[in-house]
Amino acid sequence: MAKGLSPAGKKAIFRFAVLLLSALALQGLYPLLFLLEGDGAVLLMVLLTYVLLPAAAALLPCWAALGGAHPLAACLPVGGCSLIVGAAPVWVGLMCIALSLIGAAAGQEWQKRKKG
Repeated sequence: MAKGLSPAGKKAIFRFAVLLLSALALQGLYPLLFLLEGDGAVLLMVLLTYVLLPAAAALLPCWAALGGAHPLAACLPVGGCSLIVGAAPVWVGLMCIALSLIGAAAGQEWQKRKKG
């Protein structure tokens, strides 16, 4: 009889769930920024689109893959949400997918080296 998930499997699922929720939360900020007015809103939009989104695209999949999530599954949420929501330019979504692939591969390699 199966006992259920191992602790490593639970950790991988938790990290993947956090990755998904973070990606959706980042995309959920766009409608809120459209409600603001003035130069501050433009600055926040630029920071979100060109700094925070690419940084999250590189770091979150690395963190998820380091926890045991599959790298190909970890690379899609941030860039994929960006492409689906469509608030950021298309090239930002594609760049985020590329950064996510690199980050997820780095996380998997880091996990392999950590295990020995």
